[in-house]
Order: sequence, then C-alpha cells, then structure tokens
Amino acid sequence: MRRYAIRYSLEFFVIFLGVLVSFSVQRYGEEKRSQQETRRLIYTLTTEIESNLEYCEEHLKQLRNMAKVNDAVLLEGRLDREFLIVQHNAHPFGHSYLDGGEYRYWTTPEDYQELHFWMVTWWNTFAQSEIYFNSLVASGLLLNIEEPGLRESIEAAYTTKKRRVTVNEGLLRANSDKIFAWAERKRDASSVYRSRAEIFAEDFDLPLRNLLEDRSHRIGLRIMSLEYYISSLQSLRSELVNQFNTNDDLQVDAPQPG
Repeated sequence: MRRYAIRYSLEFFVIFLGVLVSFSVQRYGEEKRSQQETRRLIYTLTTEIESNLEYCEEHLKQLRNMAKVNDAVLLEGRLDREFLIVQHNAHPFGHSYLDGGEYRYWTTPEDYQELHFWMVTWWNTFAQSEIYFNSLVASGLLLNIEEPGLRESIEAAYTTKKRRVTVNEGLLRANSDKIFAWAERKRDASSVYRSRAEIFAEDFDLPLRNLLEDRSHRIGLRIMSLEYYISSLQSLRSELVNQFNTNDDLQVDAPQPG
C-alpha cells in the first residue's frame, strides 16, 4: 500500500510539475510576444516621429515666410496685388498637396487670382500624423513601457507639448478671422461695389495696421512654440532609439497600420 501511495504521489508531482512548467512557458511566451509587439510599435512610432519632424520643419519654414511677408506689408504699408505677389514669390507659404503628398507652393498666375482671400489671412493648419501613437494608446501597449520617464515623454510630446502649438494656431486663426471681417465691413459700408482686392489695396487704415501687427505677434508665437516642439520630438526620438535599439533590431518586423 505504501509503495502505491509513493507511486501515485510521484505521478501527481510529475503531472503538477508538467502543468506548472507548461503555464510558465506559456506565460513567458505571452510576455515575450507582448514585449516584441511593444518594441515593434515603438519602432513604427519612431518612424512616425521622423516623418513628423520633416513635416514640422517644412511647417516652420512656411511660418517664417509668413512672418517675412507680413513684416514687409507693415514696413511698406502696402497690400496691392503686385506687391504681394513679389513678396510671396520670394517667401512662399500658401500651398496645397499633390497626390503623392508633396507640397505645391502657390506661385502661378492662377494661384494669385484670389490672393486677398488668403495672403494676409492664412493661419496654416497644423496636422501632423498621430496614427501610431493613437494605436499605442488604444492597444494599451504604452503601459508596457517599463521606463516611466520615457512613457511620460511619449505622452507629453503628443499632448501637452503639442497643445502649445495648437493653442497658438488658434490665436492666429482668430486674428485672421478679424482681418477678413475688417474687409467685409468695408465692403458692406461702401455705396458701390468694391472687391476685396480694392479694399485691401486702397483702405490700409489704422485698424488694419493694428490687426497686422497683432498677426506678426501671433506668427512669432507660432514659430517659437513650433521650434520648441521640434526640439522635444528630436529628444524623444533619441530616447526611443537609445532605449529600444529600434534602428538595429526592428526594421524588418515593423507593423503596418490597421
């Protein structure tokens, strides 16, 4: 009887140990897959950040050109068509996108047909890509990043630090709306039809100058906040590369969106 008890106890122990090992292997495999998935998303996030850095640098160039054109307008006190075309050709910022995503700056005669619609009212919408960051948050994988400082840096780059950029964008847009409203009030107060081109070219008064000076200030704030944001993205990218060795380990297995 004792021999059977020992035998059954040994069999039970072996079965228990096998189950325990199986669970441990399964758990290890799940943790490994989760870590690998997180690393792959981090690689793609790094790629997204690099793309956003290119976008932000181009956006910054556009804002600086906006500032140059606006400063020239204030210096000369001119908003006539010929003057604006010369300034924008030298410092282009108005643009659209081609099918491949490339920029096409507006410098043709056709682009300038309605230039007073946008030349001094353009606020330049900020719209960087955030697909992979949102994926990292929605999947919960952001919480798998063990380094809390890095996790906070990622969140801050896409939330609080970006908010400074979008807040100043909103302030410039509000100024643009005021300039457009100034022109519409002038048109409505006229006893005969007058185009916006005529209004801007002929009625450069103190209220408009004040609005344009405010525009220069708002553009300056946008430039400053974007420069700061670019610096934060560059620092974040360096942190990601150093922490996860992204460039060396994960180039082949980077995930695709969707």
